Amino acid sequence: MRICIDPGHSGSFEPGACAGGYKEADVVMAISLLLAEILQRNQHEVVLTRTRSIFTDELQFRCDAANDFNADIFLSLHCNAAENPRALGTEVFHFPGSVEGGKLAQCIQKEIVASMGTVDRGVKFANFMVLRETNCPAVLIELAFISNEGDRSSLTDLLLRRGFAVAVARGVEAYSSSIVAKI
Repeated sequence: MRICIDPGHSGSFEPGACAGGYKEADVVMAISLLLAEILQRNQHEVVLTRTRSIFTDELQFRCDAANDFNADIFLSLHCNAAENPRALGTEVFHFPGSVEGGKLAQCIQKEIVASMGTVDRGVKFANFMVLRETNCPAVLIELAFISNEGDRSSLTDLLLRRGFAVAVARGVEAYSSSIVAKI
């Protein structure tokens, strides 16, 4: 399978959510690199929308990267945040009406919650550009809340970061198996 991984945000230019001295862009970059390594070992072709900090907050290039790569799936990794520091858990978004995006979201949500023990905030749909403008099933994964002390400790622990990457990869494999089963 051809997989486009999108580490959300862009680094120092647009760091995303920040809490406890951590930046979302840095956390999801670290997890995305681990995920790419795992998926490549599992014989998938992988491209990342960025491999370092970049100086733009534009979104179209992320969609273009997936479309130019002719990706079979698009995975945008993020950390959630809320004003209420008690908000926690995992949620995965897909584009409204995307049946395959919904299946991919379900597979990934199930694996993260089961493997990482995060609170299940459910699969949701949204009209995000990165979900709407890609030519393949696309999901935006809110791994956990960087604004919650417990979730943040999971997102920033080196071993648990690998756990998130493994869980997403397992979700991808479950989705891939469901496609093969239909053929």
